[in-house]
Amino acid sequence: MPNIRLIYSSTAAGGMSYGTLVEIMDHAQARNVERDITGILCYGSGEFLQALEGERRSVNALYHAIARDPRHLDCQLISVAEIDARAFPEWTMKVVNWEDGDTAKRRAVLQSDTGSDVFAPQSMSAVQSTTFLLHLAELERELAAD
Repeated sequence: MPNIRLIYSSTAAGGMSYGTLVEIMDHAQARNVERDITGILCYGSGEFLQALEGERRSVNALYHAIARDPRHLDCQLISVAEIDARAFPEWTMKVVNWEDGDTAKRRAVLQSDTGSDVFAPQSMSAVQSTTFLLHLAELERELAAD
């Protein structure tokens, strides 16, 4: 079965704290190893933008579980595409907290890829969200290497 990249956005249920975000990340990382799913999650202004990569059945099952999760409201599927290679192979779930890590470099990537300096994933097109997450991943790798 082919690998896919699925990108979605959602709004965080009220009261999302950084601690809750860390809990989500820890749980996702452990489960995604078992499922052979990789990806990146960007959170800011009460909104999530996430890319999930892996075998189609596993990614679809995870997305449907997320859509039912009461911590996610207004889940919107942005893009699903078959992929030849993963863009986030080293991360079972890389989390970028836009509110804590709002560097000038990250904002420049957002502005370049979406035309806005406001993190608003629900208004991004499929092309914008894909390009933004791919470029953000490149930047995160550079920042980690520094």
